Amino acid sequence: MHFLSKCLSSYTVFSFSLDTSQHVRSSGGVSLFVENSLASHVHTYTSLSSRLLSVDFYFKGNIKLRIFVVYILPTFDQALRDATIDLLLQTLSEAKHLSFHHAICGDFNMHLNHFYPIFFNQPQISSKRIHRLFNFLLSNGYVDFTPVNFSDSLSTFHRANIITRIEYVWSCPLLKSFLLTSIISDACDSSLSDHNPVVTYFDSSFMLLSIKLACAR
Repeated sequence: MHFLSKCLSSYTVFSFSLDTSQHVRSSGGVSLFVENSLASHVHTYTSLSSRLLSVDFYFKGNIKLRIFVVYILPTFDQALRDATIDLLLQTLSEAKHLSFHHAICGDFNMHLNHFYPIFFNQPQISSKRIHRLFNFLLSNGYVDFTPVNFSDSLSTFHRANIITRIEYVWSCPLLKSFLLTSIISDACDSSLSDHNPVVTYFDSSFMLLSIKLACAR
């Protein structure tokens, strides 16, 4: 991470690295790279845990944007996985209550394409605790704008014969109207990573929304 931040000098990095002396069972550590022109708008950032980072941006006109970066462990460590999901749900409810535009990005280690049929056809099962995160997001109007990828050619995770999608960028109802497009970018070099990044584009006009409304009045 330190090497990457040095290579990307036009970005300011906000991160939390895992303290391996206390968490020897699992990997972790999350970061958000912010272009320097936007870094001055960062009001505060909080390491809610070694797997959940929250960064708040304040813009003119009382526009508040909160970006969450999350790493949810695979099911081999169910206790830490559950703790991260519960903490994320708590902080999402708080962001909604405080009227933040907000988005959640990261490695969920979950399969949305498996949950969609359950959500739409089996509501009693979709409300079970095991599905609580995706159920909360879809039930509260959050959107993941990247199309469900049924192609074997490209997804966000590839290893041996496994090709699947576990990374997402979710936007809250306040933010989703400013979504432009979202793509899965091919990292090409599988020797560096077995993940492909999700790139989501937003219309930056939401930063000026309150100013425009004030002028209209």
